[in-house]
Amino acid sequence: MDGPVLPDESNVFGSLHTSRSPEWVARAFVRSGWDVRKCSWTDYEITCEFAELVIERSAVEPEYVLIHGSVADVRANLPRVAEPLAAAGIPYSLECYNAECDLIHHAHG
Repeated sequence: MDGPVLPDESNVFGSLHTSRSPEWVARAFVRSGWDVRKCSWTDYEITCEFAELVIERSAVEPEYVLIHGSVADVRANLPRVAEPLAAAGIPYSLECYNAECDLIHHAHG
């Protein structure tokens, strides 16, 4: 089998404190080499060899953009998810969970 194995369930959930649009956030990932596609009228799917994530505006708190999805080897790759956010100056909070739904790591920047 080639490449990292993505978990079947989402294991990363995060909030981004920004008034920027989900499209603007997705473009930050494009600049870092991720693939991006629009997956609804307003949401974006971002992918790379180790992750499949969705970026969407929070319906409850419009000053937040949400990011969630599956990341392979989450402890090793979470910094790689955070890099485009930090480079774009987007404040973030990311949580990682194991297969038993236990919180295993929290990162913010």
